[in-house]
Amino acid sequence: MAPLCRICRSELSKVLLELKNVPAAAQRMPATPAELAADKGVDLALRQCPACGVLQHTAPPVPYFREVLRASGVSESMKEFRFEQFSDWIRRYGLAGKKVFEAGCGRGEYLSLMAQSGVKAVGVEYGPEAVEFCRKQGLDAVREFFETGDEKLPGAPFDGFFVLNFLEHIPDLPAFLRGIGNNLRPGAPGLVEVPNLDMILRNSLLTEFSTEHIYSFTAETLTGVLQSNGFTVRSCRSVWHDYILSAEVVRRGECDLSGCAAVRERLDRELREFLARHRKTAFWGAGHQALTVLALSGMTPEEICFVVDSSPEKQGRFTYTTHIQVVSPDELAASDADSVIVACGGYSDEVVSILGNRFPGRFALAVLRENTLEFL
Repeated sequence: MAPLCRICRSELSKVLLELKNVPAAAQRMPATPAELAADKGVDLALRQCPACGVLQHTAPPVPYFREVLRASGVSESMKEFRFEQFSDWIRRYGLAGKKVFEAGCGRGEYLSLMAQSGVKAVGVEYGPEAVEFCRKQGLDAVREFFETGDEKLPGAPFDGFFVLNFLEHIPDLPAFLRGIGNNLRPGAPGLVEVPNLDMILRNSLLTEFSTEHIYSFTAETLTGVLQSNGFTVRSCRSVWHDYILSAEVVRRGECDLSGCAAVRERLDRELREFLARHRKTAFWGAGHQALTVLALSGMTPEEICFVVDSSPEKQGRFTYTTHIQVVSPDELAASDADSVIVACGGYSDEVVSILGNRFPGRFALAVLRENTLEFL
């Protein structure tokens, strides 16, 4: 059986490149005779998911994947770049003085620069020694890892977040991103960075593929993964000599459906007001909009004598839920109805014209206009 994509669970049937006997890790190298004896290379089979498009290997993750281990200190040029980047990001999103967390802060190399840039920066790190190191440097750090996505950070919800060159290490990336989102207020901005696969492919940089990096992202696939896991991507571009993809995101909020609830109440009231003014009312239209209005208002065959529709496939049948008979327009001519409610979407004006020409002055008319009942 083919392995499954760690992100979207589609089958990864095709191997694009196989690398034999590559190092089992890049950090915590063997130091003792026993460790040297146990050390063996691993084989990496690189596969691209046919659904989400993410390039990935299926070897087991390195044992320390929850921890951020940066092999060297931040260079002076990188410090300058990060400070300018963070300051600009804080200014553009109005984050000065607000709470921002770094998911995977390591020993605080970037966390300290973010704090200096003007926010209340909190580091989230799994490695206990790294957390203790951060605290000794006067940085605010908590020991946590978003394993299930349900973890809650002290002080949540936060106003923003950043995660730099860490997502590519995490086996259950959807759970990790869900954990980030669950600790943010709606609309909170984020800065997300990963190694740039577009550049790696363009230059055939074979040695950039490693056991530590489970995933390799292009701008397209990084955007897709972020957007399918709770974030809206504002921009995604390459930085730092083209080695890094830098995405600016915001946490996607819930759709505001409160207006729809108000519309439902108003439509129900308007329908019943119209029915109360007339002796016998027909309804013209058996499309999804009309059927939904009838059902939500709880119309009955006693209140709506029949539903008119021009489609022969619907005539002689009954509406869902309300069980009102659907008839042809000819039935309207022979009926004793004195009023008609027209609910035909984009065809409503055409139906009103037909009624006016064929039955001038006979029927009192109302038209369902998207979210209100218009009395003619």
